[in-house]
Amino acid sequence: MEWDANAIMDICIGIFFVLFGVGLLYMFLRLAGVFTRTTGILTDVNTEVLPLLTRVETTLDRVNAELDQVEQITTSLAQIIKVAESTTTAVHGAVATPIKKVVGLSAALTEGIASFVAGKRKES
Repeated sequence: MEWDANAIMDICIGIFFVLFGVGLLYMFLRLAGVFTRTTGILTDVNTEVLPLLTRVETTLDRVNAELDQVEQITTSLAQIIKVAESTTTAVHGAVATPIKKVVGLSAALTEGIASFVAGKRKES
């Protein structure tokens, strides 16, 4: 067999393809390991996340129920405040008007008596 450039090139190409195949096989084995670990992680996440999501859902349901109760309390307080405001207005109207009249009458009587007494002093 003659060792010319064609024969050497054929040998180099053969060695290249063998090394390329070995490298490709190594890469696929590593990739299989990555997929195996990824599958394990996803399985763990699946088994841990589902109960966690169930607990979060339960917590959110309870929070919504508490918020409904707070809304009812707020509505009741608003109604109580309106009743207290109307009661205060009614009491103010019922008490303040007569007191103003009594104070006005008292001031008028005081002024009248003072004028009467001052008039008698001038006459004397």
